[in-house]
Amino acid sequence: MREPDKAQFADWVRQHRPFLYRAAWALTGERGQAQDLVQETFALAWRARGQLRELGAVQAWLYRILKREAMELWRQREPVVDWEAAANEAAWEHTPEIEARLDLLKALQDISEAHREILVLHYLSDLSYEQLALALEIPPGTVMSRLSRAREALRRVLEGRKDR
Repeated sequence: MREPDKAQFADWVRQHRPFLYRAAWALTGERGQAQDLVQETFALAWRARGQLRELGAVQAWLYRILKREAMELWRQREPVVDWEAAANEAAWEHTPEIEARLDLLKALQDISEAHREILVLHYLSDLSYEQLALALEIPPGTVMSRLSRAREALRRVLEGRKDR
């Protein structure tokens, strides 16, 4: 396969940056870390652009790079979630929708990393089960069962929050 040129890579950056940022923020729980992670992902992807085997799998390939970098970051230190900053950021627009989003972000941090990851990927991207399997490096059947278990785990956490 031919190596992508600068223009094609720039298109990938424009197209996939929003998804990667949302995924990075959900995985790290911290805005600054998420931005750094996305930037590092694209830098690594540019250097490794010749390794991409299938152009239709760009988003999954970029996510795998992001995930490896996030794991390295987690090895260095535990992610710190600044919920107060997130709440203050949304304070000027204090609506039930914002509150629900913050509750969801908090709940995502309360479930396992594997569950959080599959939910973020499934709901924030247009990846098929096969592409999710490729991104996560697991069989497609595992994607479906993990997604089901992750939804149930998130539901339990959210219901527990309502009882408070």
